[in-house]
Amino acid sequence: MKFLFSAGVLLLGSALAQAQPVQWTFSYTGFYDQEAGAFESGMALSGTFAGDDADGDGLLERAELQSLTVDGTDYVACAAASNAYYRCGADSFLYSAANGLSFSLGAWGSDPEGWAGGGHLVEPGNMRYDYAFNPGSMREHHLMWTADTRLQMAPVAAVETAGEVRADVAPVPEPATWTMLALGLAGIGLWRRRGRAAR
Repeated sequence: MKFLFSAGVLLLGSALAQAQPVQWTFSYTGFYDQEAGAFESGMALSGTFAGDDADGDGLLERAELQSLTVDGTDYVACAAASNAYYRCGADSFLYSAANGLSFSLGAWGSDPEGWAGGGHLVEPGNMRYDYAFNPGSMREHHLMWTADTRLQMAPVAAVETAGEVRADVAPVPEPATWTMLALGLAGIGLWRRRGRAAR
């Protein structure tokens, strides 16, 4: 009985550990610059995201996201600053090991009269669009995803060392690991039970 209680505590601990927020870094490299009419192989868009798959469905969705930072702006946090003349945020987000990463985010705004303003939109697989306008001019810039655009991703774990927090790439246990742990603990429990029954 004592062993079963211990096994239950271990399994509960494993489940809680699994529910801890996860953080990833990502980088897209290589875009077609529509205005320049050329593929820019060295151009990159990078960021991080963190969240908690609270419902355990293997998908990290917009509602489960804690941060989504692209080129220095956190599009989860910036939503609080939105008002009638400025909007910032992530409209959609989805990540899973099977389906990869997709999101739509942006920021845009103007003066109260609508004479000057600008903004940008980022949709992986589609484009990054930037624009600015004023009474004398309008500027637009399109960076398009192509078959040659490359995505690199890595899980990140926060590690505290000497009062500083730094990010280290760390392996993330797969669901099969937790299943193997549960089966192993159940096997040990049966083995111990048989041993007691034989006495």
